[in-house]
Amino acid sequence: MRTRVGYCGGSKRNPSYYSLGDHTEAFSIDFDPAVLSYTDLLEIFWDSHRSDRNHNSRQYMNAVFYRDPAQRALAESSRDAIGKSVATQILPVGEFTYAEGYHHKYYLTRYAEIREFLEETYPDAKSLADSTVAMRLNAFLGSGMRRDWHRFLAELADYGLPPAIEESLRGTAAKMLDNA
Repeated sequence: MRTRVGYCGGSKRNPSYYSLGDHTEAFSIDFDPAVLSYTDLLEIFWDSHRSDRNHNSRQYMNAVFYRDPAQRALAESSRDAIGKSVATQILPVGEFTYAEGYHHKYYLTRYAEIREFLEETYPDAKSLADSTVAMRLNAFLGSGMRRDWHRFLAELADYGLPPAIEESLRGTAAKMLDNA
């Protein structure tokens, strides 16, 4: 439903990109377990990175951050099911701190008109980071959902975008479908 980027897993108060302390760069996901379970997310996570190695830097280490004992147990069980040596850490999230605004919805920086509209629509960087519409647009226009442009077109009218932006995005989707 929603994603945001930030810092977690450390003890420093108010970490930032240039003063991270012992935090790790991370992303947070709000999801509907009736649509996608935590176990499903863990499966995607383990399939999406090299779990047998880890970065030397705490800032960029591979980690699953859990919010409660149930998530911890599921994360550990999914790690153990991999059946090989895993260097990825499983740690408590602690407090999640939003990254600076320019880190959020990064792929939208390539689409100035869309980004400007969203920045005018949402009163502050946190609201933009929490926006489901911004998350969906960022995912489709970035890399995450390129294979389902029909779904994008079906959702597009619900995003509340100005007609010119919506029409431009329909053209982008049509090109992607033509190239598929």
